[in-house]
Amino acid sequence: MNLLLVNDDGIESPGLWALSGAMSRNHAVTVAAPDGNCSAVGHGITLREPLLASREDYPHGVEAWAVSGTPADCVRLGLLNFAPGPVDLVISGPNQGHNTGTDMLYSGTIAAALEAAMMGVKAIALSAPIGADDQQTIETFLCIFGMLDLENDFDQVLNINIPDRPIQDIKGIRWTRQGENRWQGEYTQQGVSGGRLVFYPPSRPPKYSPGKADDWNSLHEGWITLTPLRYQLEEPLEGRREVPWQ
Repeated sequence: MNLLLVNDDGIESPGLWALSGAMSRNHAVTVAAPDGNCSAVGHGITLREPLLASREDYPHGVEAWAVSGTPADCVRLGLLNFAPGPVDLVISGPNQGHNTGTDMLYSGTIAAALEAAMMGVKAIALSAPIGADDQQTIETFLCIFGMLDLENDFDQVLNINIPDRPIQDIKGIRWTRQGENRWQGEYTQQGVSGGRLVFYPPSRPPKYSPGKADDWNSLHEGWITLTPLRYQLEEPLEGRREVPWQ
């Protein structure tokens, strides 16, 4: 297959480097990633200034590009300008930090995968908890990748989260729905800088709900979670009441 690899952690991410090497053994691989860390930038794109891109030295002769924009920018440039031909699949990640529940709304990793789907190319978003061993994550992903039916298992984007465990300690693979893992607490005001108040974001992690089979809780329990995503945001219109006008 012809693959495009992207991420939001940046072109220097060890995980992206390792994944490109692993996938290039059996596939044609192009890499396009931000030139710095773009975690939690969401689905922004660059409109008011030009994008800057430079070639990077990647293993196994993989063509890699560092881009001055967002993860979504990288997908667009990768598909339209960098890839040597039509791309069969975009892989976004591996992200250092899980992308489950409401965290997905902020994630540059998820945004890159959704951007690919918007452009007509299927995508996989790959994430693991902060601190997870990159090589362990990639080895587990390669096992999952070999089991997937890319044609039939999902329509647009497949969000994969891998627990921070050796393969033999993982409970299995579970199809899950998006959870509700919201960070707890208020912004904390600590001091003043340049005449302005300084606030730090909430830092208490989401609560774990044993037995609740959504993505966040299943990942916490040691399951690999597979969550199909779509870029369309609307709810079904069937059954909606007619809204009178004047």
